[in-house]
Amino acid sequence: MHAHILVAHPEPKSFNAQLASISQESLKTQNWTTSFTDLYSSDFDPREGASHFSLRKDKDVFHTQTEQRHSADNNRLPEEVESEVQNLMNCDLLVVHFPVWWFGMPAILKGWMDRVFAYGRMYTSTKRYDKGVCAGKKMIACVTTGATADSCSFNGKEGDIQLHLWPMLFPFRYIGFDVLQPEVFHGVGGVAFIENQEGGLSTLEVYSNHWVKTLSTLKERESIQYNRDEEFDERKQLVSGAPVYSPFVRQNQDI
Repeated sequence: MHAHILVAHPEPKSFNAQLASISQESLKTQNWTTSFTDLYSSDFDPREGASHFSLRKDKDVFHTQTEQRHSADNNRLPEEVESEVQNLMNCDLLVVHFPVWWFGMPAILKGWMDRVFAYGRMYTSTKRYDKGVCAGKKMIACVTTGATADSCSFNGKEGDIQLHLWPMLFPFRYIGFDVLQPEVFHGVGGVAFIENQEGGLSTLEVYSNHWVKTLSTLKERESIQYNRDEEFDERKQLVSGAPVYSPFVRQNQDI
């Protein structure tokens, strides 16, 4: 089994980077093979644009999907994009490490999606969701927040972190991944961060040990529930009586 580990944090000594190293080491002890991408250290350019495409279908007007599809069809995706596509296609498990900044993912990770989830290669109108190219693969996000768990709870001042994460993780579902419930570590590097806990372990040590345990029990970890393809009608709207798993896709517009 092969795991690809992706980290999006600008500081190589950050806790996110430490957790990514733990992922690689821990999975290797479980006889996984691993590969690794550090988006910042590799200087990945998150800005999709015309300059990335050596083979243009329309040299006058840049349309992202048109040029991605044209390059994908002609095996001319940019080298750094093709490398990341191969990482996704070769893995059985994708582990993504990132901090939540301003209620979203770092821009470099969003830009990685914009470029790597290329139309014609990672999805088409008939290859997405249940039929996505990554169907059968699993993905888990390991996320840090600066705010406390209380503040990020369903009734917290900063809003429910699980709702904030839904649109960040849904793109992985879009291309077919089975998205496991994310692991979220709160109060990391924020104003409320507490260095020490009773028992002699620092907060970061507690979190690190918990993450090792998570990696060792992935087979038992629940997935995020999404509606299946057959639960939508020809207008791509949820059919009556279909289950509701999230406020983002629901039966009642007043929720």
